[in-house]
Amino acid sequence: MSITRHGERLQVCCDTCPASYPNKYLAEDFGVMIADARTAGWIIRKAVPKRSDNDTTDLFGAAPRVAGRAVDEPYTHTCPSCISPNREGGLF
Repeated sequence: MSITRHGERLQVCCDTCPASYPNKYLAEDFGVMIADARTAGWIIRKAVPKRSDNDTTDLFGAAPRVAGRAVDEPYTHTCPSCISPNREGGLF
């Protein structure tokens, strides 16, 4: 899970390692938490959906929802350490 709850506070956690953004925020400050993490070098973006050969929603969009609740958009959260190209060594 990328956003964890500690009591009444939320915290951003990396999807690829056990690191987490050190500050915790109340739920109403969610936008501030995301902005602060991005300022600190975190990359937070929508996850790319897995593509199927039979799926054409990327070309034509999805059918309009008639009933029910929209599914939450999955996001990826990557810390600055995992972004660095020299984390595992590299090609040179």
